[in-house]
Amino acid sequence: MKIDEFLALSWTAPGEPLIEAPRYSPIIADPSFLFPEESAEGQWTLAAHSAWGVHVYRSNDGLSWRDRGLAARHAMRPFLRKLGQDYYLYYERYRPFALPMTALPWRPRWRSALALSTSPDLKRWQDLGTLMEPDQPWMRAEGLGAALSNPCLARYGDAWRLYYSASLSYIDDCGFCEPRSIGYADALEPGGPFKPANVPCIDPDAQPELAPLGAGSIKVLKLDDGWLGLQNTIYKDASGRSRSAIFILRSADGVSWRRARKEALLAPTTGWMSSHVYACDCRFREADGLWYLYFNARDGWKITEGRERIGRITGRH
Repeated sequence: MKIDEFLALSWTAPGEPLIEAPRYSPIIADPSFLFPEESAEGQWTLAAHSAWGVHVYRSNDGLSWRDRGLAARHAMRPFLRKLGQDYYLYYERYRPFALPMTALPWRPRWRSALALSTSPDLKRWQDLGTLMEPDQPWMRAEGLGAALSNPCLARYGDAWRLYYSASLSYIDDCGFCEPRSIGYADALEPGGPFKPANVPCIDPDAQPELAPLGAGSIKVLKLDDGWLGLQNTIYKDASGRSRSAIFILRSADGVSWRRARKEALLAPTTGWMSSHVYACDCRFREADGLWYLYFNARDGWKITEGRERIGRITGRH
């Protein structure tokens, strides 16, 4: 598929959320999924994070989901893929209980890194440790901390490229931070070692049109005539309130990005999507000729008020 063909897809309306946050967590967020043909049990599989860690969900139809428990604790923003015979789960690892503590009036500076776990069956997970640390200056924000998050793995010729978010931007009307920049790192194997580029490929200082308040996250697809990115940009609306919406980007080399079109693919509306539309995972399924896009959205600004849920849209010609 070419980029212009993707831009011509017709997408369904989001409808009602498919996954609600688990007990004692105000969020379920950052979904990443597998098709049933990728699972030995023939079920849809989805990874997403709550306040307690990364959960694995299973479904017979991709619509009704059941929580199968935690795959990683003190972890968030997962990216799940089957590579060879094993399942690879990339995620942001933070200090124990640091995420729930962001709701407190006083909280320590954030510190997170990218980590990897693998599994032969989506049940037993082996922690392979840290992939990357936030050890470059642009990965840190004064007074806020240091962060690497939102991993996304893409095939890059005979090698692999890992896109990720880095550093932090404080969002005043929400009372919490969002990712400031987006970078990338290359490796010969999907388990690394990854060598990060020295500068981000999307940054508020260099590209304010792509990251007015923060770059959010990006999911990258290699298409026939270039690279396509689905970025949830953090910005302000006309009234000055923070927002997040999913925009489509394009690139010839996977490094220099620009908007593929002005309008967002998916933006805040009403109800459970009334304030922010956040990270997504988007994949094409050969079996039915559809593009599937799972995403999470928020229904309020303040950290103590908003809840986040997961929904889905599908696209076709």
